[in-house]
Amino acid sequence: MARAAKPLLALILLFSVAIVGGCGKESYCNVPVGDATCQIDPNSPLYPGLNTMSGYEYLIGGYQGVVVVRTAWEEFVAYECTCPYDRGLLEMDEGYGNLVLRCPECGSQFSTFGDGFPLDGSLTSCPLYQYNTFYDGRLLYISNY
Repeated sequence: MARAAKPLLALILLFSVAIVGGCGKESYCNVPVGDATCQIDPNSPLYPGLNTMSGYEYLIGGYQGVVVVRTAWEEFVAYECTCPYDRGLLEMDEGYGNLVLRCPECGSQFSTFGDGFPLDGSLTSCPLYQYNTFYDGRLLYISNY
């Protein structure tokens, strides 16, 4: 590569990083994640909150806990209970018929029905960290992978 091309390439690379890093309220959602690998029977009496549609249960695991929500009879989502804005422990709020996770520190609120995105008025544009789920009709598998 010619000598004049190297500084130009470096300048283009630096400019590209600055543009990508400057979009939105935050450039990176630095949510700590712990091991959430487990399997449960969501229809068992051990998890009564998961026995109904839109029901939920808090599980120990992840970084500060995992909230599992039954979004359809055969579909589940699992969210890390850590606020993407300030890493505070999220609280569960059942207002308006659906579970909302709320950060008592910054006031951000997150939808748990399908996407984990912040609701209007939240201090972050980052969604909740979502763990992988797989339901085989009997057991629900939750993992980081």
